Amino acid sequence: MATYREPVKIVVDKEVALTVAALNKTLIVTNDKNADFKYYMNSADVATDFGNNSKVYKLVETFLGQVDGDGNILKPDFFGIIGIETPSDGTKIEDKLKEALNENLDKEWYALITTFDTPDVIKAIRPFLTENRRVYIPEVKAYPLDDTIKSDRIAPFWSPKMDETEDREYKAAAYAGVVITKGAGYRVSMVELAGVTADTELAKKPELTKNNITFVEKRTSEGYIVANGGITTNGTYLDETTAVDCIIVNMNENLQKVLIKKGFRQDDKGYVLMEETLHKFMQEMGANNLIAIKDEKYEYKVFPVTQTQTEREQRLIRPRVLFRLADWAYFIDLTLSLTRKDIGGK
Repeated sequence: MATYREPVKIVVDKEVALTVAALNKTLIVTNDKNADFKYYMNSADVATDFGNNSKVYKLVETFLGQVDGDGNILKPDFFGIIGIETPSDGTKIEDKLKEALNENLDKEWYALITTFDTPDVIKAIRPFLTENRRVYIPEVKAYPLDDTIKSDRIAPFWSPKMDETEDREYKAAAYAGVVITKGAGYRVSMVELAGVTADTELAKKPELTKNNITFVEKRTSEGYIVANGGITTNGTYLDETTAVDCIIVNMNENLQKVLIKKGFRQDDKGYVLMEETLHKFMQEMGANNLIAIKDEKYEYKVFPVTQTQTEREQRLIRPRVLFRLADWAYFIDLTLSLTRKDIGGK
């Protein structure tokens, strides 16, 4: 009897962390009022639906108020919003959140931010994030964090005023407005933010770093306001997660298209087509700045495709690709040497 399986299954045999999908779309969940999923492109429409004094409106204003390192306004094509009021029947809001997320998996979103982050919420949706390849940037105001929320999909952000009504700054929204909107593999530490203040005490910075919590601080004589950290609760940098997710999701799409349009024969002709497909795809990922470059070539290897007799009987091909991410350096150890001698040369 035949057994159903997905046509394309990708296994990442790592030195790299297995992670999520590469869309630059954000889902915002608010507890202002109940509201079905809806796509938005600006804060004016959010004000129409929720009011210009609502939490979600203030969050969106911060989310859309970001710029990149060149001063370009970072405006996503669209973002999604869901409204979930705190239940009055004793149901936990984290359970309502899980239900809403599962109901809207078919919508276009990758990163999650909310107006009601709590340790219980983080813990409750961790399995969902892993199963469905999503990432979550919650605000936190206490540490250490529980070991049960360790994940390469949760990047906590320090926000000591997150419970205040008037002074809350929605730091996670500012951060998502840069690192998610810029797309998969974008840098996640020393990122300039707008609309938030550097309110992290100096003594807390080592402890926050130790607990994998990103925080806002002021840097350089010009006082740049930047996010320092970018590490998920299990110690993986978020840019690694988003980059590998992008590769996995897009590779799955590419292989399925060729499988549907042409198919892969179980002979040398089919093996060559498989290898050509993988080479073309990895070149595309390199052009998207996700694959490292060495000696003017992208650092990846497509292994020759072979099949055993058993695999041919199963109609199964197992290609392999090895690659190195073009990830970011976040630390610089510069050696400065003083001499009284002639140095010479360059």
